Amino acid sequence: MRILLAPDSFKEAASAEAIAQAMARGIKRGDPQAECRLLPLSDGGEGLTHALVHATGGTLHDVETVDAVGRPIIAQFGFLGNNHASCILHTAVVELASASGLERVSPADRNALAASTFGTGLLIRAAIDAGANRIVLGLGGSATTDGGTGLARVLGFRFLDTAGHDIPLGGGSLVDLERIDDSEVPDFVKNVPIVLACDVTNPLTGPEGAAHVFAPQKGANTAQVELLDQGLANLAHAIMQYNGRDIERIPGTGAAGGTGGGMLGLFNTTVRPGIELVLDLAHGREACAWADVIITGEGSIDSQTPYGKVPSGIAKLAQSQGKPTIAIGGTVTRDLHTIEALNETGIVATFGIAPGPADLATLIANTERNVEITCAAIAGTLRVTSATAVTCSYSTLRISMINTVPSSTATTAMAHSCEPPTDAVP
Repeated sequence: MRILLAPDSFKEAASAEAIAQAMARGIKRGDPQAECRLLPLSDGGEGLTHALVHATGGTLHDVETVDAVGRPIIAQFGFLGNNHASCILHTAVVELASASGLERVSPADRNALAASTFGTGLLIRAAIDAGANRIVLGLGGSATTDGGTGLARVLGFRFLDTAGHDIPLGGGSLVDLERIDDSEVPDFVKNVPIVLACDVTNPLTGPEGAAHVFAPQKGANTAQVELLDQGLANLAHAIMQYNGRDIERIPGTGAAGGTGGGMLGLFNTTVRPGIELVLDLAHGREACAWADVIITGEGSIDSQTPYGKVPSGIAKLAQSQGKPTIAIGGTVTRDLHTIEALNETGIVATFGIAPGPADLATLIANTERNVEITCAAIAGTLRVTSATAVTCSYSTLRISMINTVPSSTATTAMAHSCEPPTDAVP
């Protein structure tokens, strides 16, 4: 049996690559004869660079930069490898979370008004200096609400107040923005194609905008949320005055603290759903064609999973080729509507990896071990099922698995159905 292992990271527990490797160990325990292919994925947030570099045989590059609150760090960008058609453009991959991510900053050190994307700008500039003539920028996991102005400042833009002075870094100062000056921005920077990998549709401002929806988790109180929202509205007005682009209500402009809006307003930018872009660049269609079964996963299989997340993205692609997908997670929803939505994407079963009651710290520490144990059980079940399908090859086996309650005592009902191969003796 050929099994494609295509997980996202388990947030705060293990990277997508580590999860895929744990899955592979488990599959080999449960079915030593199984063939595994590892395809760690990302929906555009954390893990994007590593996922695309791994999938295309690219390279990683360390850069001295700063985090969202200005502290020196080392972060990475990547170049796609030569086994993808887009390599002719020398595409660099940057994820905003790498330098400007929320996980970089402890709750005690978060500063919702001063946090900026300046460090991400340093990564992009390093990539351009190294020869990149296209940028894939993953939006997600940011600690910022500055509309991408810190990033843009590194690349030559100036954001000026009424006196013609540069406003301070951070979203809290955007209310003082009067105009945008691009006199120091090189033409090639203005024109370099930038593709935003984005999995949210929030507008820049308003009740569903960047500040109101996302800033509270970045440390903003109620008054600061209002200030940040006003600042982003002011940024949208300044961009309209600068080049006539109206970005405020465009879906996705609220991504990454409004960085989506700033990028669309100031640069040669297009937007694609993160998981679709990643599956394209990572040869997801070819990988699904190779596999008999796909196993995916993320930290929490919940009401958001069917909509633009890794498990649903790979499941839809697999479903289009008649391949079933199984999803695992640190936690798994029991909500029937969500389960139905998951089934519609092509996910035929969900498994929680927790072996039983435990505190969160223990579960996080044992994530890879629990993934391995869960996948060993799945592989053993698949092996038994395929062995009973004597008139079917693995490539024609269709597996129907009833969604299980996510606990160590859960039982799985499996049924198999198949049509005889064309050369079967009647």
